[in-house]
Amino acid sequence: MFADEPAGAMSATGLGNLAVKVADLDAAIAFYERAGAAVHDRMVWNGAERADVELGPLTITLFTRAVYEDVVDLPAECFLHPALFTDDLDRELAGQEVLWGPTEVRGPFGRRRIAFVEAPGGIRLEYMEQLDEPGAADR
Repeated sequence: MFADEPAGAMSATGLGNLAVKVADLDAAIAFYERAGAAVHDRMVWNGAERADVELGPLTITLFTRAVYEDVVDLPAECFLHPALFTDDLDRELAGQEVLWGPTEVRGPFGRRRIAFVEAPGGIRLEYMEQLDEPGAADR
């Protein structure tokens, strides 16, 4: 933390993706492919389907169900959250009310610790601490 940074200040190191819930993953993928996006890593993950959409420098991750949907009522389609990288998940969560997590997850993105907090505007923030890079378990 920098000397002039207030205690408890957010220290996100980057944007991982924007998460969006869709009712029809096939239709959403077709839309983004028509727009020129590259779609990859479609799979069943954590009890639902997901796919990553690359639009230039932006990644949108499409989900058919949010991992925290058991604790938050969500419509069939909505913006879910920005996913923010942090070097220290525990420090990031200090003083915040955690909605879901922290927990460790694995996927095409490698191994991460993640947690979600409520944010203004009816959204959540996901904080992600990268533990292993993609393919690290294969080495």
